[in-house]
Amino acid sequence: MIDPTGGSTPVRVSSVDAWDLDLAKDRVDVTCFQDTNKQTVSGLPSYSGSLSGVWDASTTPAEVFDVIFGSVPAFLKLVPDTLDAAVFFAGLANLDGAISVSAKGAVTWSGKFDAAGPWSMEVAP
Repeated sequence: MIDPTGGSTPVRVSSVDAWDLDLAKDRVDVTCFQDTNKQTVSGLPSYSGSLSGVWDASTTPAEVFDVIFGSVPAFLKLVPDTLDAAVFFAGLANLDGAISVSAKGAVTWSGKFDAAGPWSMEVAP
């Protein structure tokens, strides 16, 4: 789901067929003299991911491409299981995109994103 204005009212993007979210954290090396192995501590999270879908002019929303061509971070709401939509990941994201056109297959679009603000995992009661 996406809100291209960066607000908190996302709409469903029906042409999405895959997404991933990397919840990695920076690691800071704190290894000292006499340590017997390398040691690290966790730094800040560096959330990023990708979206992809099949191009269909009747369902591929202009909102996705408005974000790609624009300069305003979008609000993304990523729901892993639509049968349990109470669990989701959400936050502001900078979105880049691409379109792939082949004579041998479907036209597809894809995008990469990274955090443009705080992200969270929500579990509604």
